[in-house]
Amino acid sequence: MTVTVWWRKPEFSAWVTLIVAFGFFVIIAVVTLQLAWQAYTSAMRTQEGAMLRSHVAVGVLLQEPRSVTSRAIERLPENVDPCPGESDICIPLRSGDRVRTVPAAGYGPVASLVLPDTTHIQLWAQDEGSDLVYHTYQVSRWNNQRQIVSLQQHSGYARYDVAQFQPYQKVEYNVVLPDGVIVWMTPGGSYSVHIYAKNRQNHYEIAVRSGSATVQHASKTVSLASGELVAVDHNSVIADPVDASWQLIRDPDWQDISSEDSGTTTVGGWNEFRRAEAPNMRVDELNGRLSVVQGCSPESPDLCSADEQVRVLRLRRDGSQTRPFAVGVEQDLDADVSEYTSLRLTAWVRVLTQSVPVDGGIAGSECPVMFTLVYKYISPADEQLERNFCLYAYKSTDMLVTDTGRIRYRALPPFEWYRLDVDLREDEYLRLARYLQSVRIEARGNDYMAEITDLALIGRQ
Repeated sequence: MTVTVWWRKPEFSAWVTLIVAFGFFVIIAVVTLQLAWQAYTSAMRTQEGAMLRSHVAVGVLLQEPRSVTSRAIERLPENVDPCPGESDICIPLRSGDRVRTVPAAGYGPVASLVLPDTTHIQLWAQDEGSDLVYHTYQVSRWNNQRQIVSLQQHSGYARYDVAQFQPYQKVEYNVVLPDGVIVWMTPGGSYSVHIYAKNRQNHYEIAVRSGSATVQHASKTVSLASGELVAVDHNSVIADPVDASWQLIRDPDWQDISSEDSGTTTVGGWNEFRRAEAPNMRVDELNGRLSVVQGCSPESPDLCSADEQVRVLRLRRDGSQTRPFAVGVEQDLDADVSEYTSLRLTAWVRVLTQSVPVDGGIAGSECPVMFTLVYKYISPADEQLERNFCLYAYKSTDMLVTDTGRIRYRALPPFEWYRLDVDLREDEYLRLARYLQSVRIEARGNDYMAEITDLALIGRQ
């Protein structure tokens, strides 16, 4: 009689086969469900609806993804115009579109990208113009899990106002800069990115007006809070965050001006000048001169060590002169200042000699210290205008002078240091100016001696 062990019975083999098959089925089902869930949660689609708005008639160019050339944008026919009846020229944007601005477009924001979530990106034309690629705008296909927005900025200045109330749980906004530098921006914040050439190499500035941002290159990451700025050099080295302010004057400490009286022109930020204010002046009358001297800080003028001394610009003319002559320094600023809500001009000034009262001649002709700002309002084609601040010494209130035209007068006691502090955004003429062309500091008149130190022109957004 043959005995069959139980695991060799046909019934057992059938059950094993059935269980193994069911196990494979369960595994396949689980994997399939996981893949399906992953596809459901991670599937992305491109969101349409981005718009390019040009605020100027010329100077904004568009390059489509498959094109090798840019074209000036033109207003679409009325029946398909996205913003009929508006002054802006509007063009729908697609992923990969490249927007460029050129300097001739004017000062301030000349174009804007308005994204589907109302994020607003403004482009300037300062320096060599802006260059921005609208690269990616994707959202979750089946749910509200994720939104990814990526742009590429190649040059120029752009401001990013990222929408705050987003319907997606995770929102990623990033701007890729040359050399692999990436800026990550949190929703609800306002940011600026400036790419400019220095010695033919790219440098970057990233500033945060509100919100927070992260600047990344390779393994280094730097976080920025509201009111902070970070600089990235041509080697993609990210500096530590600093206060978001901009000194618009180069060489405010007079380092490039000779420490002795001379008639030379500087090779640094300043250019020296001398100007006869009357015809047929003799050689001995052309004796206005300037120099840089060492002195104690105006904040502690009585006693200081050699290490504590500061450089002071001195403007001087003597010899009991009877006809006016001017001497001073000037500097090209060439600055688009439209982003600055505060533009503060400060300096310490004192007048040691002033032979003729300020009201002794034509307005502004007798002024021992004159600050002049040359500016334009909106466009390079606008009229070049000047705003003057005259600082003069007085001995009694009877000598006070009222403002005349574009000259504002500031009276100060003779021999004493006076702190000039003017926010140009509170000035009636400069409040709306978008462009500063130059700054000039001079002394005018017969005999005079004046000193200036601790000069600054600080912009804040």
